[in-house]
Amino acid sequence: MGSFPLHFTPLAKFILALLLNYAPAGKSTESFEAMPECGADPEAATCELERVCSTRGPLCAAPRWSKARSAWVRVETRESGAVRRAHAAIALTRAVTWLKRCKDSSGAVVEECKPVHWPQGALSLAMAGLSSSIWESGYREDIMEGHAPLGRGSDGEVCVMQVRPEYVAQYADWQPALPPDQMTQEDWAQEVLGSDVESLERCFRVGLRIMARMRGAAKRRCPGDLVYGMYAFYGNGRSCNGKTVELGDYARLRANSFSKFMSKWPRGVSIPDWAVPMFGQIAGSDQGIGHRRPR
Repeated sequence: MGSFPLHFTPLAKFILALLLNYAPAGKSTESFEAMPECGADPEAATCELERVCSTRGPLCAAPRWSKARSAWVRVETRESGAVRRAHAAIALTRAVTWLKRCKDSSGAVVEECKPVHWPQGALSLAMAGLSSSIWESGYREDIMEGHAPLGRGSDGEVCVMQVRPEYVAQYADWQPALPPDQMTQEDWAQEVLGSDVESLERCFRVGLRIMARMRGAAKRRCPGDLVYGMYAFYGNGRSCNGKTVELGDYARLRANSFSKFMSKWPRGVSIPDWAVPMFGQIAGSDQGIGHRRPR
């Protein structure tokens, strides 16, 4: 398998390594990939409908027709899941650059951009979003794409940051497909759904703008652990208590991941051996990414 064609900054490579280690690819029975060799007729596949690998269990199940994807699908391979994570790593890095520095992917300053207030720096902002998105989505394909039945939250939340469509509309900082006054909530949801870099970047830009606002609310209202308070507010929008009956102490889980990820920069994690032929290995720190110790 050849090298991956997209460009990785050191921060993006670091994010990818974290994703491959803490949200492993190829293990979700809700993540699928299309099988073009099976054709487009839901009644008659042009491939053998046999198990796709020898291992027992659902990960090797035979191809099936997916109405949501309008294709014959199999459970996603480890390699396909890794490519989605690579897109996400690049997208998150671009989103952080946009939000902290108001620069686009080419490095040009965009005057219309409004930077977020995040004193701890770009690395911290990236790790805050990564920690939340891993716990919110597990980086499942159906959540990235918004496929039924489990790819959307109970209130219609979308993408790996699990943002409600009305908040996508409120925090969007790009020109949507239609004039904003013609956009429905579902139109806005579709703007951040997808496994491509552009859709994922929009997802992160919205989610991180909300997170920066929740950090400000936590700083004003929550004594003690600012990171915990931020995740509590991100989850409920109203209080410093990050516990629910259904999820337990969700804010503590995210805060612990944030602390762990911050401690691993720049080379405290590695690309798994199986993925090195695809992406290469981490090869140094990015001197352009400043950060301060979490407070």
